[in-house]
Amino acid sequence: MRWGVALNVRNTLSDTLQKAETADQGGIDQIWVTDFPAARYAPAVAAAIAERTNQCRIGVGLVSPLLYSTTQIVQFMSTLIDNYGNRFDLLLGPGDRHALANIGVSFSPVLVVEKIKNTLTEIKHRLASAGYRSSVLFGAQGPSMLKISLHADGVLLNYSDIEMVSWALGQITKRTPKDFQLGIFPPTFVGDCEDIEKIQGVAISAAMVAIGLSSVVSESFGLRNQIKAARDLLKKRGRVDSDIINTLGKEVLQRFAFCGSIEQLIDYVMALEELNISSVVFGPPQGTRKNGVDILVEAKSRF
Repeated sequence: MRWGVALNVRNTLSDTLQKAETADQGGIDQIWVTDFPAARYAPAVAAAIAERTNQCRIGVGLVSPLLYSTTQIVQFMSTLIDNYGNRFDLLLGPGDRHALANIGVSFSPVLVVEKIKNTLTEIKHRLASAGYRSSVLFGAQGPSMLKISLHADGVLLNYSDIEMVSWALGQITKRTPKDFQLGIFPPTFVGDCEDIEKIQGVAISAAMVAIGLSSVVSESFGLRNQIKAARDLLKKRGRVDSDIINTLGKEVLQRFAFCGSIEQLIDYVMALEELNISSVVFGPPQGTRKNGVDILVEAKSRF
């Protein structure tokens, strides 16, 4: 099982680089440099991390083709590889609709499917034709995006709940190409999680994932009413607040994030392995916490 951690969310560049060094020296397999809605341009941060690390692979993404052209994405990946070697992977996906709307980017899910698929296919082809050994992964959750992921080298599922992970794998595993990579990218908080709704960082991250859940999935798991109520509140408030978190409630939030002790994390990763998940990227807020990466390093040393 490959362990990764997402950085470049809210920390300063110096903090991000310090955490990257800790991850690299502590045996974390991959550092993912988030692009949007991060404050700093991900390729530049990825280059800085490459200067300061030696062992880990470096992933750039999630990168949205709604914000960058195919040529821009290929150019920054090519520049990174030419300067720092074949250490880089790419994660593509449409991005969070609410976050994109906040910067004036709106899209129809139906119309964007074909654009995303074509962009993914073109980027993968151009990088491979240039001889770059980069995995082009796709971030997916609902049925349409899961189907698109089959055109990539692998998928990072935006799920944490084991039952939901199993459901998503059932949508694609009979059709996956040889050497297709199966991974997940859940909001993560390793620590005391008895009251997840009171831990602001992970509660907000879990709420955003839940609110973005496709209607097919929310219906399948009996979550439609709670998620719709939270989504309607978000439209009115413009941001996730305590009322939205309370509307979803503890049980729903726990399905959209990993929140637990180191021992529970180890058990969780073992359960993922039984589903043939080969990589897990621990998403925000774990990488933004002061000692978040240190905790992951300790957990991996026990695994």
